[in-house]
Amino acid sequence: MRAIYRDAYGEDYPEELDPFGFVTRADLARITELVALEAGARLVDLGCGRGGPGLSVAAATGARLVGVDVVAGAVVDAARRSRALGVADSRFTVGSFTDIGLPDGSCAAAMSVDALWMVLDKHAAMAEVHRVLAPGGRFVFTTWEPDRVDHVALLTQAGFTVLVREETGDWFRRQRAVYDGIVDAADRLRVELGEQGATVLLAEARETPEVLAGTPRLLVAARRD
Repeated sequence: MRAIYRDAYGEDYPEELDPFGFVTRADLARITELVALEAGARLVDLGCGRGGPGLSVAAATGARLVGVDVVAGAVVDAARRSRALGVADSRFTVGSFTDIGLPDGSCAAAMSVDALWMVLDKHAAMAEVHRVLAPGGRFVFTTWEPDRVDHVALLTQAGFTVLVREETGDWFRRQRAVYDGIVDAADRLRVELGEQGATVLLAEARETPEVLAGTPRLLVAARRD
């Protein structure tokens, strides 16, 4: 998979973080800018997966990181990666967008990379993020926005002021290139990922391009009022 991402993203691929998804160095730089954190502030990374993006932002800002994911194995991997990257002030826990497991107002900022689209109850998710943020805290995330979803409206209804809503750079061409690379490498991926994992990934790569153009990948930043 790394070779596929390298071919699609070139130098913008943050290979040292071993991300499994579409995050770029440019995305991480923009998130780091928009969370507007001081050293020692608490940052929560929602849907943290194996931890790379949140660890990158924490290292750049000096934030105290809490990573939250529904998959216990991902949390274990993220803790291991934090040690490898030398981000000592970090911890990872099992939780979700709708049950973050942190006290009210305890976070200076929240971030999420390409995970919010999987949440069914986005109203509940926005309310929960609002709960854990301190007044003035920022929520910065990337996600895809189909026609039926309006993230600006969801955030506004939950008590946020939207600061930024923008498409991520060259997202369509790059994502399509990744999917094409996956299909071309089908046999190798069956060996690398196993039959079950490769089957799921190949189905996504073959089916998603049909709807991709109408589902822009966005970066959104909002402030808790």
